[in-house]
Amino acid sequence: MRNTSRKVVVVGTGFVGTSIAFNDQPRLINELVLIDVDREKAEGEALDLLDGMSWARKTSKFGLATILIARMADIVVITAGVNQKPGQTRLELIDCQRGIND
Repeated sequence: MRNTSRKVVVVGTGFVGTSIAFNDQPRLINELVLIDVDREKAEGEALDLLDGMSWARKTSKFGLATILIARMADIVVITAGVNQKPGQTRLELIDCQRGIND
């Protein structure tokens, strides 16, 4: 039998990371881990996901951890970044983001 277990780590629980967690988890993921420098935000998002477990697969697990857990994941999605500031161009924003994901 084919192993369909998937462990996904989402780094960054801003608008994009949270959207990925909420939209893809019931169909594709058995275990979802959220990581963010703002641990309280990541914990809050994980708790929101737990509230929705009634519609998720019974084998689904949600939680949060440190980046070290990413080594054991099947998929790692990195959405970490800074928001665009008023008056900042997209090219200037790219320069700010470059240092974050290196």
